[in-house]
Amino acid sequence: MYSKKKLSSMLFFDIETCGKYESFEDFAIRDTEGAHIWEKKCNRLNYGAPELGWSNKVALYPEFGRIVCLSYGIWKNGELAISTIMSEDENEMMRLIANLFHKASASGLVPTGWNIKNFDIPWVQRKLLIHGLQIPQSISTYEKKPWDVSVIDLKEMWKSFSSLDVTFEEAAYGMGIPSPKDDIDGSQVHSEYWKGNSQRIKTYCEKDVKTMILLCEKLYKIYEPKLIP
Repeated sequence: MYSKKKLSSMLFFDIETCGKYESFEDFAIRDTEGAHIWEKKCNRLNYGAPELGWSNKVALYPEFGRIVCLSYGIWKNGELAISTIMSEDENEMMRLIANLFHKASASGLVPTGWNIKNFDIPWVQRKLLIHGLQIPQSISTYEKKPWDVSVIDLKEMWKSFSSLDVTFEEAAYGMGIPSPKDDIDGSQVHSEYWKGNSQRIKTYCEKDVKTMILLCEKLYKIYEPKLIP
């Protein structure tokens, strides 16, 4: 089918993130300067007390957080293969992630996912910079115009011109795809990680990848019906 041929040219991926310390109190003890900068950020963005902001918002910011895992899916020999990169050593994890996207560049695979332009790709880029690692061409935006970056963001396909936000779960529901949030969701990743439940997060992340592939297949069947036999 055309959809599988199209999917075979895509690298589907998703990341899950959390704070690099369990609590703001721990952060303040270990990194006074960083805690002061976080406190100013919370004041500027009206997140409330820094302790509250840490619990609710820290997973949004790579300067104060870490990637728990990156799950990715590719079509290989006619079958879908889903794998996950995880490591407690952040530098090792970022090297593995960089290698994944370098290989994607060499193979002509297009990074694909939900809201990856706004979240996943900037997170990966900034973490690579923090660790002094080269940003792969497949996700590099440096000195590129927006239309020169070959990335498929399913959220843009779904939202069209709407300014109203929509979640991945809502889009899946709209297309009749079972929710991947049947155990935990993104808001619980920070607490689950610090409880030692990394494997639970890995399972959740892989479910997201499977769901986005199903969503992508349905969207392409509708957007490009003339190309389906």
